[in-house]
Amino acid sequence: MPKIIGATLADHRELTRQRLFDALSDLLADKPFDTITMSEIAERAGVGRTAVYNHFADKESLLLAFMRQTTTEFARVLQTALGGQDDPIEQLRIYIRAYLELKEHFHLASSVGHSFKLSAATAEHLHDHAGIVEHVLFHILESAMIHGRIPQQNSLALVALIHSTLAGQFLPDETDEREESIQLVQAFILRGIGAAATEAPLPPSPVVTPGHEGEPVVPRRDAQAFLRCPVVGRL
Repeated sequence: MPKIIGATLADHRELTRQRLFDALSDLLADKPFDTITMSEIAERAGVGRTAVYNHFADKESLLLAFMRQTTTEFARVLQTALGGQDDPIEQLRIYIRAYLELKEHFHLASSVGHSFKLSAATAEHLHDHAGIVEHVLFHILESAMIHGRIPQQNSLALVALIHSTLAGQFLPDETDEREESIQLVQAFILRGIGAAATEAPLPPSPVVTPGHEGEPVVPRRDAQAFLRCPVVGRL
């Protein structure tokens, strides 16, 4: 008889599911979903292979349950961060920061469906889970338009564009560079959707790094140049 973890069978079931989620999360950090096997998941979770099938019919069912949990938890953390803030531009700034800082801890359905080979049905379900987070951003954008803080435009298209931008960003480990990167992305997105420049300030331009004797001076990334995008226009 398999060893029971937790005080009750309900605890055992929940803890086993969490172990499977944690194992899948670890494996997804190392390899594509389509190359992961149920045996690998069971081994990483420290449970018997049969136990996996007692909870999930296949690995796509496991993925869907995992994504449902992570997107729901991410939305909860996001709503907590937004709590008490009514200004839509500040809400957007908070949303961008939270997404950048938290995406390292959550596998988000809004991006996972684009990087894994999934069945059409599973991909559709993942899109539904992504809507949990997209719903938050959509209503912030709608509020910003209603209050005249950004021009009237297609909110659904903006959600996709903003998430595409955020998905491609990786924050540095060093604290000052990390903060600079967050502020750059905030300014880029806010100005890109039409917020006033005064509401999307740039971080101070970094000082150039002196070269060694006989070597050219190498400038660090310049904030103004980083944000000079042909779509946005002259900033």
